[in-house]
Amino acid sequence: MTAAVISGIGAWLPPDVVGNDDLAARMDTSDEWIRTRTGIRTRHFVSAGMPTSHLAAEAGARALQSAGTADVDAVVLATTTPDRPCPATAPEVARRLGLTGRPAFDVSAVCTGFLYALTTAAGMIASGAAEQVLVIGAEAFSTLIDPQDRSSGVVFGDGAGAVVLRAGAPDEPGALGRIVLGSDGSLADLITVRAGGSEQPARIPAPIRPTATSPCAAGRCSGTR
Repeated sequence: MTAAVISGIGAWLPPDVVGNDDLAARMDTSDEWIRTRTGIRTRHFVSAGMPTSHLAAEAGARALQSAGTADVDAVVLATTTPDRPCPATAPEVARRLGLTGRPAFDVSAVCTGFLYALTTAAGMIASGAAEQVLVIGAEAFSTLIDPQDRSSGVVFGDGAGAVVLRAGAPDEPGALGRIVLGSDGSLADLITVRAGGSEQPARIPAPIRPTATSPCAAGRCSGTR
């Protein structure tokens, strides 16, 4: 049985460091309040104009170097803060890494995103669809969080981590074991970004209605030709 084996790892953090005192200067909190509840002293934030693809490519490059390779069969990016809603960010990351033409796609599952991406890549290897896959988790949550909300603003930072998976044997060092996944959509509102999707569009366009002369207005619109 073919297993997915970790052959390289890499990580990258943006250079801008934000300490607890920096947050206390703009919200109702303190270094002591944050440290005693989260253990966090500092976090890294992207600078203006630095997209998630930059973080991902930096971490990916280090993982490739660690694995001793410059090429993989696919790139899987786990992110909830893509460069744009469309298209996916992974192809841009692949381009930055000199991997244009390779399959590259995003996985959006927030905190569990990297595990879902890892499982997806392992499945590609187990099925024979790929021999090596670059898996990256990258987030720029500072672009989403409310800078005045101490319940979330003190927790999240920006950064990326990556691994290269290769086909190997289940008993090799670094071989992935069983991954257990699950979900519960009833808890979606515990932490959420409501706007920007189809439920609450970033802008509300005027609805398109069939004209009085359109077959659709008379109920004769089949949607196909």
